[in-house]
Amino acid sequence: MNLHQLRVFCSVVEEGSFRQAAEKLFLSQPSVSQHVASLEKSNNIRLFERKGRSISLTPEGRALYVLASDLLRQADEIPARFRDMQSLRSGKLEAGVSPFAGYYILPPALSAFRSDFPSISITIKSGNTTEILSDLRNGDVELIVLGRNFSSLRDPAFTYRTLGEDSLVLVAPPSHKWAQRGEASIRETEEQTLIRFAGDCPLGTYVDEFLLRNRIRFGGFLETDEIEMAKHFVLQGTGVAVTSALSVRREIASGDLVPVLLEGMEQLSWEIQCVYSSARGLSYPGWEMVKRLEENARKLLK
Repeated sequence: MNLHQLRVFCSVVEEGSFRQAAEKLFLSQPSVSQHVASLEKSNNIRLFERKGRSISLTPEGRALYVLASDLLRQADEIPARFRDMQSLRSGKLEAGVSPFAGYYILPPALSAFRSDFPSISITIKSGNTTEILSDLRNGDVELIVLGRNFSSLRDPAFTYRTLGEDSLVLVAPPSHKWAQRGEASIRETEEQTLIRFAGDCPLGTYVDEFLLRNRIRFGGFLETDEIEMAKHFVLQGTGVAVTSALSVRREIASGDLVPVLLEGMEQLSWEIQCVYSSARGLSYPGWEMVKRLEENARKLLK
């Protein structure tokens, strides 16, 4: 049984005769009869009752017609569906983001994507690095956006695209003595509390490595795995933080936080990545989203 045989059978039913079906399909009448006979033989059924020149469907013929006509309709829609997918008039995109990427990297790219392709269904999952990498590995999402954890080996099953480098900055509340001077010395750090990134936050490895390399010791630590939470701790005067410049750009502009110059921090930054499965690649919507992520990252990560 194949689609051509089913199409011939349905044409006989719809035209009411083998002769008219043959004319419609530009086939010979014996060829039409042969296709129908092949269907009957392969399924050990009889599709038509023949009375002289008239034909009528058997119960098996009626059942096959219902199934075959629906199958042919779906098959005929395949080219159009592919065209819709390629032109992004239909489809879906499932992506995962870290909390930082969800706050700062994804929104402008997502807004541009939705404006260009409003018919694409989008699902965004948020989680820590371990969670969204697991979602990507399991095929629950097709791409993820997060900050790179440079202490971890890159998984060969994934493709990593760098979106840009986000500078790191030491920030303090305006009332802090460092904020009033705009700078701090390494020997003063032992008197201060650092809002430290722990757990699964990739930014923590960058900050910890910087402190170790420059032999910087703080007097105390308050740990969190959320970049956004660290910012709010600093805003409340709980301590200072070495954090993403992008995450505190608005607060620095408004004067709610003050950047503090600390020796060795001038070139400190962390990499923001888009990651997807090397084997599965990206769908048409996935590629378009990556383009917008890259375009917007160039504007955001200056």
